[in-house]
Amino acid sequence: MDRLNQFRNLFLPTSAFDNEESLRLHRFFIATCFVTSIFAALYLFMSIYMDGVLFARAMAMSIVLFVFLPVLLRNGVKLSILVNAFLAIIAIVAIALIYWEGGIRRANVAPWVMILPIFAMMLQGYKSALRWLIISLLIILGFSYFTFIGVTFPIMFDVSKDPLFSVLSMSGLVCLITFIFFISETERVKAHHGLEAQNATLDKLNKEKSMFLQITAHDLRNPLIIIQELARLLSNPNTKDEERTVYLNYIVSSTNRISELVKNLLEIQVLDVGKMAINPHTFSLTDLVNSYIGQMGQIIATNQMTIELDMPENEITIYSDPARVEQILDNYISNAIKYSLPHTKIYVSIKENRSNIELSVKDEGPGIEKNELHRLFKQFETVSSVPRKGEQATGLGLAIVKKVAEALDAEVGCISEKDKGSTFYARFPREKVV
Repeated sequence: MDRLNQFRNLFLPTSAFDNEESLRLHRFFIATCFVTSIFAALYLFMSIYMDGVLFARAMAMSIVLFVFLPVLLRNGVKLSILVNAFLAIIAIVAIALIYWEGGIRRANVAPWVMILPIFAMMLQGYKSALRWLIISLLIILGFSYFTFIGVTFPIMFDVSKDPLFSVLSMSGLVCLITFIFFISETERVKAHHGLEAQNATLDKLNKEKSMFLQITAHDLRNPLIIIQELARLLSNPNTKDEERTVYLNYIVSSTNRISELVKNLLEIQVLDVGKMAINPHTFSLTDLVNSYIGQMGQIIATNQMTIELDMPENEITIYSDPARVEQILDNYISNAIKYSLPHTKIYVSIKENRSNIELSVKDEGPGIEKNELHRLFKQFETVSSVPRKGEQATGLGLAIVKKVAEALDAEVGCISEKDKGSTFYARFPREKVV
């Protein structure tokens, strides 16, 4: 079935993928053309057997046209035009065969005229079906009229073989209609499942959007209220200088929080649309970690914490994007600071394994419940553990880490137990180690 879909996709124009229903109709039309050409080939062989040269020529010509229609579809001809052309070919061939078979009263192919509204119904709907039903009736009435006034139609085949042809003609008609109905129903069910999947995706996106707005509103509102209140206190002439210094530090802290939230929101948007730039090259992972820890020294000291490093004596170099690796490390250490109490330690380590190089950050924070670990690294997902200062987690930082890691072909995860701290790791594949 997959190979059949791949084959049909060769004839699909780009516009067919605009929506699921359009794709269904295009695929159904292509399948109908090829199935009809197969049945026409069977009638070609039967025409040869019956010594019906004109029958055989009509069948051969119709096969060529049926096969050619999907090619026109691929080259941008509208589906509605090709559907009517397909039905017109059937109508013309049926008229020719009825004419050469002695007219409407003895023609075994006369019922084929009535498949026109059936195919029109499946391919274009009720209005097209009504139009082609009228055409079918006009064809039958036309032949009936000429027969009534005494017009004699030629018989261009060996009539001794007519009984076999009658059986095959009716059987073929039933089989063709049944097969086309089967294809139509299969495509309809497939399209229905596709729409269900799209609806589920849209529903998920809508929920994420609502969550996004709630988190953004909450996280921006609180620091803005704090800034507003502190600004009011600073404007009070009775405020002491030492109080002003404290208030200004609070304002800086609040604006940093707003800046971090906006940065994360912008980053997650860039990652979602696949615009993240990756610039890999060979660099020292140990130097990167040492440099970053040095830069974070003052912040760690301010939070009354210490960092312990556990790294091999030999230098570890990897082929990756140092800015993105540092982004992962920054999120891990920022989380460790956010969730750990004063006078605790943060452990940063680099380990060489057979299959990878592991960079990990371990804290002595509250830990995470085992049944909540699966929610980590998912956008807008949070766990029950609360940061030590009581601020609300956004569920964006680790989602960014996950997307960055995927772009770097790295694996990220967490090992944690409640009240026993957490270890967040990033494993870079061994084959990319220089």
